[in-house]
Amino acid sequence: MNHEATKDKLEEFKADVSRDGEIGEEQRLAANEDMRFINVPGGMWEGFMDGPNGKYTSDRVKLELDLVSNSVNRFLGEWNLNRTGVEYKPDDSKTTSDEADLLNGIYRFAFRKGSGKLATDNAVDEAATCGFGAFKMATVFEDSEDPENDNMDIEWRPIYNAYSTVFWDQSAQRIDKRDARYCTVLARFTKESFSARYPDSKPVSAYTPNEVGTYGDSRDDIFIATRYEVIKKNADMFVYNNLQTGKIEVFSKEDHEDVKDDLRRDEFRQFVRKRKIVKQIVEKTVFSGDEILEPTRRIAGKWIPIISIYGRRSYVDGVEFYRGLVRPLKDAARLFNMQTSKLAEMSAEFSQEVPIFNPEQVVNPNIKRMWEDKVNLPYLLIDPVMDHDGNVIQAGPSGYSRPGALDPATTALLGIVPQFIQDVTGGPPQESYSKDMSGKAINALIKRENMNTQVINDNIANSMVWNGTVFQAMALEVYTNMRKVRVIGKDSSEGESQLLEQVVDEETGRIVEVNNLSNSKFQAYADAGPQYETRSEQTVEDLKGMLTTLSAMPAAEQYLPSLLAVLFDNITGVGLDPIKDFNRNVMLTQGLVEPQTPEEKSMVEAASQPKEDPNAKLLEAAAIQQESEARNLDASAVQKTADANKKVAETEKIRIETGISQVEVLNRRSNDIAKQAQGGLGDL
Repeated sequence: MNHEATKDKLEEFKADVSRDGEIGEEQRLAANEDMRFINVPGGMWEGFMDGPNGKYTSDRVKLELDLVSNSVNRFLGEWNLNRTGVEYKPDDSKTTSDEADLLNGIYRFAFRKGSGKLATDNAVDEAATCGFGAFKMATVFEDSEDPENDNMDIEWRPIYNAYSTVFWDQSAQRIDKRDARYCTVLARFTKESFSARYPDSKPVSAYTPNEVGTYGDSRDDIFIATRYEVIKKNADMFVYNNLQTGKIEVFSKEDHEDVKDDLRRDEFRQFVRKRKIVKQIVEKTVFSGDEILEPTRRIAGKWIPIISIYGRRSYVDGVEFYRGLVRPLKDAARLFNMQTSKLAEMSAEFSQEVPIFNPEQVVNPNIKRMWEDKVNLPYLLIDPVMDHDGNVIQAGPSGYSRPGALDPATTALLGIVPQFIQDVTGGPPQESYSKDMSGKAINALIKRENMNTQVINDNIANSMVWNGTVFQAMALEVYTNMRKVRVIGKDSSEGESQLLEQVVDEETGRIVEVNNLSNSKFQAYADAGPQYETRSEQTVEDLKGMLTTLSAMPAAEQYLPSLLAVLFDNITGVGLDPIKDFNRNVMLTQGLVEPQTPEEKSMVEAASQPKEDPNAKLLEAAAIQQESEARNLDASAVQKTADANKKVAETEKIRIETGISQVEVLNRRSNDIAKQAQGGLGDL
């Protein structure tokens, strides 16, 4: 791009952020005031009663009794216990639930490793306070210190003071900004840090937002801008049918040029058609007020990686308005603090009644000192006053200077304001619940209080779903090469999976490719409720209750081993690693969990093999012995048969030689046998 084109591009970007900033300036100033109201000392009084005749002067008492932060803190506490996560499900018939589970596991691990909790918590905090928060997503090297490792991961980054640093295309009206053409994000630098990062550039801000506070005025900060822009282009796509996996594979024109020869030789990939589509990409440009600091480049995914979170949001006169939990309570809190400060002033100025005397009544120096330090004295004296005749006139004080009485309006306001704030926010639980209330009534009250923030919770859930959609688009470009990835299951157990793994299909015997996300389609959903550790704690409590119930039911003994295994798996504490490792092996062999590592898979396969029965071994040994003895008996019988045949042959030979017939021989043998038999009977 030539110099003139670059200059025109820079001017266009600066004009866009300036125009978007001016349109939303009223909201940004109100949001800044909300943030300072509960976070900055003195913020409650900023801008209060300003004007030529109504300024609340600086020499007045300005107490800050915080009646607002409690509602924000309670909301954030509920968020910490019940964060909204993301769950992916297949979005077409060709995407399997196993692939969805793989993407879920990759997301959970990336979210934990990539500071997802830090980024989203900051955005939710700002959204609850002033009505708008945001975070961004980016790709980073898996190991930035390894020059041979080109694998990329996705991480989350917080955007602080998003209300004054994030400028969306004002034509976008969707709450998730899916319809935005661009978004500009400002980053604050000091002059020193700017020069260290861009030593050859002039420290000129791309745009300087207005702020209520004075902390930034003395620093003279520099704001540089990062612009994310959606680009739509016509593209040629080449569609192939993978006969091995039964899936459709799509290649861009650039990728197809690189692999077309391999595809032509692959007998399992069949060309289907060439198709023209409108492809959406995102480009990123970093610029200052003087130049483009980092040239335009394409980033992963097809959506702008800025996730906005709103508190309460609406459109009025074509302009976006938003607010959090603080803004509706500011006037009431200021009014209460003004009245309380007034009472404090009255108490300090008129702590007691002051008597009024004539000068003649306090003349003696000792008496003067007595009245000056009268706190610990049992009594006080005054000088006598004489009449014209010299007679002593005994007279007390002529009057008293008393504190002003609390007017009825102030009394009423001191009761109305706290009640108003409690009605709006629900008040602390200990102030709302009575010990005499039934459980049903308490649940109804909790539900009513939660309705005050239900809209904010719903907006947060919508933002987290969009966060999942943006992550999916980035992941389908980042996790596409053959490598191992770490995953986290829904029960917070960690494992490992091989992307683009080659396995043998048991039915066809062919080698097929699994864990390929590149051509899969998923839909992101909000997974509301306790996440990870807090969910485990809830599971432990539920299991304890189930064990207590089942212990009294003899028929339920078959469930106890499994319940105990799951209970041990969810318990957290110090020194439990050996027990949890042993319990993990038990759960694997029982089939309660799926193996995650090659070692676990090998152990499960070994455990699934039939075990040898010791009794079976004894029976087998006895059978072998019997077979051996039978063989010995058979050999003896064969020998006896051979001897008998030999005798028969010898007898036949004698018969032939002597001329005795076979019948005669048999008769002689019969007679011999009969004689032997008779001799045997005689012995009995």
